[in-house]
Amino acid sequence: MDRDQTKEKFLHHAVSIIGGFLGGYAIFNHCDLFGNAQTANLIHIVGKIFSADFSGLVFLLLAAAVYFAGNVFCVVAEKFIKFDLKCISLIFTSCAVVIIGIFPNVSNHYVALLPILFVTPIQWNAYRTAAGYASSTIFSTNNYRVTVMSLTRYLIDKDKKQADQAKFFGMTLLCFHTGVALSCVASLFLGTESIWFCFVPITVSSAVYLWYSEGVLKRIAHRYILKKA
Repeated sequence: MDRDQTKEKFLHHAVSIIGGFLGGYAIFNHCDLFGNAQTANLIHIVGKIFSADFSGLVFLLLAAAVYFAGNVFCVVAEKFIKFDLKCISLIFTSCAVVIIGIFPNVSNHYVALLPILFVTPIQWNAYRTAAGYASSTIFSTNNYRVTVMSLTRYLIDKDKKQADQAKFFGMTLLCFHTGVALSCVASLFLGTESIWFCFVPITVSSAVYLWYSEGVLKRIAHRYILKKA
């Protein structure tokens, strides 16, 4: 494995801590709502429509729309904004944390989570792959599945590639739930004010990003020089 792939893995795992923190913060402080994904929310939307229970439906639709907007932004940013989406994700996540920190006691849980609903799909798209692996940094289901299957294949076939894959996805799981643990402890003592502790994994991720992007920038500069030569 080359040095760039090693850096990419470190960055992926560092950002997974942010994903775990935001997911844990939402669940621990906002009635078990998981702001990183929309599966449960979309199920609730369908349930309310077909049961003719329209109370709170507008907030469910608003949450879905904001998550939708986060994904749309990624497409627009990749096409028209000549700036690394990984860096944009870290900046936007920092802004989201500040907004939530300034208004920590918003009464409606869906409205309170709107900043998270916008930035988590951006993080997912910005860090959707690392070192050739497709892995989410904002939820665990597929990482859990791949870890179990890769480990089982390794135990049966002794395939080193499967061991490496299990290690990568297992480390992503571990880092994600390290973020969850941090948000849990902070929430127990500070409640919604605990959002400020998200700057711990953000700072770590930003430092790793600078380490990672140094090599990327050098490679881009080298290619540019070769083209000019």
